[in-house]
Amino acid sequence: MAGIGFEINRILSRQGYCSMLQAYGYAGLVGSGPWLVAVASLGMLGVLLRTLAGDQDVRVFFVAVSVIYGASLVLSAPLQLVLTRHVSDLEFLGKKRAVFPVYVASTAITALLFTLLGLIVFVGFVPGPFTFRVAAAALMCVVSCIWVANVFLSALKDYNSLLVGFALGFGLSLVLAWQGAKHWGISGAMTGFVAGQFGLLLVLCRAIFAELGSSDLADATSFLSGFRRYWDLALGGLFYNLGIWIDKFLYWWADPRGEQVAGILYASPTYDRVVYFSFLTIVPGMAVFLLKLETEFADANRKFYDMVLRKGTLAQIDEARDAMVRALAGGFSLLVKVQGLTTGVLVLLAGRSLPILGLGAVQTGVFQISLIASYLLVLLLSLLTILYYLDKRREALVCCILMTVISAATTWMTIPLGDRWFGVGFLAACAVMVVFATWRVNHHLDRLVYDTFASQPVYG
Repeated sequence: MAGIGFEINRILSRQGYCSMLQAYGYAGLVGSGPWLVAVASLGMLGVLLRTLAGDQDVRVFFVAVSVIYGASLVLSAPLQLVLTRHVSDLEFLGKKRAVFPVYVASTAITALLFTLLGLIVFVGFVPGPFTFRVAAAALMCVVSCIWVANVFLSALKDYNSLLVGFALGFGLSLVLAWQGAKHWGISGAMTGFVAGQFGLLLVLCRAIFAELGSSDLADATSFLSGFRRYWDLALGGLFYNLGIWIDKFLYWWADPRGEQVAGILYASPTYDRVVYFSFLTIVPGMAVFLLKLETEFADANRKFYDMVLRKGTLAQIDEARDAMVRALAGGFSLLVKVQGLTTGVLVLLAGRSLPILGLGAVQTGVFQISLIASYLLVLLLSLLTILYYLDKRREALVCCILMTVISAATTWMTIPLGDRWFGVGFLAACAVMVVFATWRVNHHLDRLVYDTFASQPVYG
């Protein structure tokens, strides 16, 4: 996040309300821009495909894409977090030349594993045209490689070009899928979408090579040892993303009301659309998250440890610790207010706005539940980030495991109660874990000075 922090601080240095708004807008685009581009592109593609193909074919296409994005994100998460820590270690040790070979090796391994997974799932268990199934397997591979590329993008400084790259990549996916559907139906749509996503991956590869490219291949597979050293990070990434998706998986495959679309592809019509809409509402919270926690708190965190390493006095170290607490309290308070106001307004307006989108009264209630859950998820993400900054990896892992267990158990118990209870499991998990994570963060901040010195080896 260093490059983001530098750019935001440069904008804020001009002072004034316009600069502040520009900084928030920049943070929002960096944090959510690629995601918003993806959602908007898929929404437009859905409109276009419905004019060219039957409803069943369109449903198969979008359910396949949803499963691919969800499964690839969950299963690649352990690699993403281990790579994040490994690359940070390489840069800290001055081994920047070894970063790009790590990217190439990790991408190659990811492509192999997820291609095999995609072939097993779509060729083995999804009926339909063979070309469509192979293209879906290819999309599983490409999307997983894009998740890996995102790990290395924090080293880039030209975020405007990065956002343009995502816009061009998804724009290309939209056009090629649309044209493919015109000539070859659902198979052409999936093939065109894969081609556009592959174009996006090439854009990201080129940007990463321009910043990090080198020929130092000696440490290309060194990241594999990180799974042994940072196993708690790997599991934390797995359970965090599984905690977000587990209720969706249960509504697809464990709910008797789930609709079979094609083979093992299922959908939950009541839940799927509203939960995607609710996730779009966290953009203001993500902007505050980047602007306050990933810049101000990160800077205060760095100054604290600099003071420790430079043997500052106890008073200086305590003052640096207090600055961390003030930065966290200010940022978290603003996050609660901004995202809380956004969520509150949308909850109140849901009854009037959702019927315009063709959603009924039951889905309106589910949407309101999902809105509150998404709000709590942003708070939980912020708290987990603080735990990782404090190097409390196992505490963060416990939070992620509990989130998954609570969400799965509550969702399983409420499925028989009917559609009106959809989303309650995810809401309960986020609410409990926000309270738990807040308690653990406060505990560790109170003991920060003691833990920092007590955790160091004692030499005789």
